Amino acid sequence: MAPAGPAFAPVFAALHPQVFPHEPWDEPSFATLLAQPGVLGFIDPRGGFLLLRQVLDEAEILTIGATQPRRGIASALLREGLAALRARGVTALFLEVAARNAPARALYAGFGFVQAGLRRRYYTDGDDALTLRLEIG
Repeated sequence: MAPAGPAFAPVFAALHPQVFPHEPWDEPSFATLLAQPGVLGFIDPRGGFLLLRQVLDEAEILTIGATQPRRGIASALLREGLAALRARGVTALFLEVAARNAPARALYAGFGFVQAGLRRRYYTDGDDALTLRLEIG
């Protein structure tokens, strides 16, 4: 597992549609994000990615995914990301997850995330988004 900067935009763009085929992000989008201050990227060579954005002492997961579900890839990425955020003084991590995405919700619950909000009909398919928060300080 390694930190991934702007040069990894093609890798993110190749992996993202394998996990999110209905809403893939393109290479220019990843290049722009990865070049921004406070954005951290991680690639797992087994086929996973994590993109975080830090603002002061809080951060959010912009996207996370694994091309091979239930192989520990997303957990490993999340552990790596949390370690990096702690080292940078981050005390809280946020994310949005589709209410119907039971596997992702189980992953986040296992790390101690709790629901902080609800965004009705947030996704293009009409699903609600749960806003989750994890105290990591």
